[in-house]
Amino acid sequence: MRALSQPPAISALAGLMVDLGSGQTLYALRPHDRLPPASTVKIMTALLALQRANLDAVVTVSAAAANASGSRMGLGAGEKLTVRDLLYGLLLPSGNDAAVALAEHIGGSQASFVTMMNEAAAGLGLGQTRFANPHGLDDPAQTTSAADLVTLTRAALAYPAFARIVAAEQANTANRSLANTNQLLSIYRGADGVKTGTTAAAGECLVASVTRNGHRVLVVVLGSRDRYADAVALLEYAAAGWSWRPAALPDNALGWEIGADGRAYRLAAADKADLFLPTWQWRLVQPVRVLSADTPLTSTLPVGLLHYMLDGRVLATVPLTVWQKP
Repeated sequence: MRALSQPPAISALAGLMVDLGSGQTLYALRPHDRLPPASTVKIMTALLALQRANLDAVVTVSAAAANASGSRMGLGAGEKLTVRDLLYGLLLPSGNDAAVALAEHIGGSQASFVTMMNEAAAGLGLGQTRFANPHGLDDPAQTTSAADLVTLTRAALAYPAFARIVAAEQANTANRSLANTNQLLSIYRGADGVKTGTTAAAGECLVASVTRNGHRVLVVVLGSRDRYADAVALLEYAAAGWSWRPAALPDNALGWEIGADGRAYRLAAADKADLFLPTWQWRLVQPVRVLSADTPLTSTLPVGLLHYMLDGRVLATVPLTVWQKP
């Protein structure tokens, strides 16, 4: 694959791509701009359900939930479903009816639930996010940012049930066959979530997760004209220009030290440090040793630290020990 020296141009008003393992930002376009969130709001609705409700609890669907407008999972008034069923209906077909049912079950009313959503947003430090409803239909008071959605999604993905649901292309639950609105799951290798959103004010929105070789990347695009093209372009840019590599102690003079007894001792990195960097930066990474003045080289304890530096910035630090022959 040809390395891309410049990030691609995308149609979205804002975008952000982050490697979750390292926290490294791979791409940013107005990541803190306040924009309409559309159905990405449902990530918070799901998070609160996972935090505050029993997945097996039975919910009776109200008339308000059954009559919710917009995208639906097809609930009927008086129908009984579990919270788990409603989460599938919330996150796959993006059911506004499921959002209202969950909000009423957890908060007692939609208004009370929205208060809970905003309290949770404040707790997560979502500075550009304000919720006005549990489903994401347009409201001038409802805003988010690409950066806030990365933080929110990271919190939600910590729940295995959320990660499992958003990775499903379809599910059969509550006597329904539910299809996921996230088409990236079927068109991009490694895609495993998370949530789409579309309204007149918000345009096309997408929070996407892709996991390859054990490493997960989150992509957020807001106000897009073609969210999948934007997301794929950013993911291909990252795949072509960034790489994970193990940082190892060089097999040269840096790996040896003369002890107080005049003997040469071979040093070893006690832990593995994987670094995620643009390919062209790898040759610029400098290993820097800092040995402890208080620990002799004959010790089996760590004798110092190895810093991996780039432009004066510490990328990773691992303990140094003295290599012990088997």
